[in-house]
Amino acid sequence: MIDRAAADALCAALTAAWNAGDGDAFAAVFSPQADFVNVLGHHACGRDEIAAGHRGIFESVYKGSRNRFSVQDLRDLGGLALMHVKASLDVAEGPMAGAHEALMSVIVDDRDGEPCIVALHNTFVREMPDLKRS
Repeated sequence: MIDRAAADALCAALTAAWNAGDGDAFAAVFSPQADFVNVLGHHACGRDEIAAGHRGIFESVYKGSRNRFSVQDLRDLGGLALMHVKASLDVAEGPMAGAHEALMSVIVDDRDGEPCIVALHNTFVREMPDLKRS
């Protein structure tokens, strides 16, 4: 089971890589066959595709942005772990300018002693619309 210190270390690595604009370093904490679903529902398969996608956004819509990833909760799944991770993103300019929050569901494999992300699903946190009908 991945412990809280290892989960926090994964988030610290993601934060450092994002803030450095380094897509390869961002993808380095993923398994070679990892799945990554971004906030728009696009599915990247494998570390190489995850790295390429992040290199692209770090050079375009998220250029110069700052992000902070933090573990919200951690649960053992019997050889794997489920983490919910909060992302707090600040984008200075461009089409995504402003502050954004996201919540990620992250599956971590620690069976080889080196925790790595095997699946991540990222979702923007938005205000719920008023569902009352007038």
